[in-house]
Amino acid sequence: MTKYLFIYRLPSTPDAPPRSPEEMQQMFARWRAWKEKFKDAVVDLGDGLKPSGKLLTDGKVTDGPFIEAKEIIGGYSIIASESYDGALGVARECPMVLMPGATIEIRELMGF
Repeated sequence: MTKYLFIYRLPSTPDAPPRSPEEMQQMFARWRAWKEKFKDAVVDLGDGLKPSGKLLTDGKVTDGPFIEAKEIIGGYSIIASESYDGALGVARECPMVLMPGATIEIRELMGF
């Protein structure tokens, strides 16, 4: 089995209103259903990323997000599949595709 990294990218929308508790529950239910449906493929469901961070460059630390961008990395998952097409099939049903403007970058891990 080959492992694939799903990188979830979202439009940068600092003015977006927070989701209601009901919307959050619905979103988590979709993620749980996706994880259950693909339980043999989901190696690590991953996590979302907080909007801030640090960047280490040439020994100096600066605050993030790291560059001006129209998109931000919102989270990740690790998926096992026999092929890229199989991983793509898992991605097509990921709840992330329901978020307006979101993308899923699919990267094969080198397997060291």
